[in-house]
Amino acid sequence: MIVLLTVCMSGLPGQNPGGSMATAAFGRGPTIVLVHGLGSRPEHWLPAARILARRHRVVLVELPGHGEDELGPFSLDVATEALDAAIKAADHRPVVLVGHSIGGLVATNEALRHPETVRRLVIVETALKPQVEGAARGGMLRALDHDYRGVLSNAYRAFGRDSAQSARLLAYAASLDSANMMRWIRLALTADLSQRVATLDTPVLAVINDRTWPWGEPWQVTSDALGYTRVPRLEPERIGNCGHFVMLDQPLILAVAIERFITQPRRESLALR
Repeated sequence: MIVLLTVCMSGLPGQNPGGSMATAAFGRGPTIVLVHGLGSRPEHWLPAARILARRHRVVLVELPGHGEDELGPFSLDVATEALDAAIKAADHRPVVLVGHSIGGLVATNEALRHPETVRRLVIVETALKPQVEGAARGGMLRALDHDYRGVLSNAYRAFGRDSAQSARLLAYAASLDSANMMRWIRLALTADLSQRVATLDTPVLAVINDRTWPWGEPWQVTSDALGYTRVPRLEPERIGNCGHFVMLDQPLILAVAIERFITQPRRESLALR
């Protein structure tokens, strides 16, 4: 189940009395749906969401297995259909769909499976193919069964803007149900949309920090590494001085980039590709 979270104008999340569902309710205008990443939470989007809500209706979506719900049979397509149901429940389509990290992978799959639902797609720090391959990937998959906390710690050590932020993000991720988290980590290590995106007709903005796309590195190198090469209508945007959680570290710059992508004609980015 994907949960729609109510956020009042003060930016504090609210829940309905039943505790299992809530509705999205802040901002007015065209709808933007924001999807968090692995081991994250919808509230991590709030710094950028408050800015976007000045001109848009913003919906925060909780990925399956990140709340009180238990995951049943699980796959990328299962997560995508849950997202699709949440978008339809919001009842404002087509939407601008924004996903962070693995939330961007789910959002991309939504645009592939339900193109009529997604007007524009923004993926933030998202890899469309596994970033660990061969023996290293096999080792990580095996390690999940006997050293889950170690695998989690290694991942989150690199996510934060600094060590203090990494520790906070890790503490939250570690508080989530480990069985659910392990299913998501396995998905991150195995899911690959890098070939299927050749059929994607939706305009895509890929927002990447300057650790992932270092200054001076040709865009094609980063594009190949992340699985973006076959995306037909792609515009890359690099944001500096931040960690993996761009929406926490540079919310204004990110919100401005998203709004520009939504409201202005797409820039010609062939020179970057």
